[in-house]
Amino acid sequence: MIIVGENINIMSRTLGPAMRERQAELIKEMAAAEDRSGVDYLDLNIGPARKTGGSLMPWLVSTVQEMTDRSLSLDTTNPEAIEAGLKLCKNRALINSVSLQPERLEKILPWL
Repeated sequence: MIIVGENINIMSRTLGPAMRERQAELIKEMAAAEDRSGVDYLDLNIGPARKTGGSLMPWLVSTVQEMTDRSLSLDTTNPEAIEAGLKLCKNRALINSVSLQPERLEKILPWL
């Protein structure tokens, strides 16, 4: 069984604003808590992030990796954000929210 921690999410009332404002402390606290809980992957959900995904995901990956060596799950439908995040992942990552729309899938397949 693989356990994915799903608490680092842009929809969170506390972590969402921290992500948008690049306030790392709350993000680090949650990453450390999920690490202590023994999850296999930490899911980093930034939603579609159409405008800011290319900068938000790498910031989030870097911030979380300061607290844990666990593998990450990059959760967004934004292919640019996925690419930017993958470039910084220390371990092999899981890509969450892959769309089967041909134009989106063609952008993601080269990274697999």
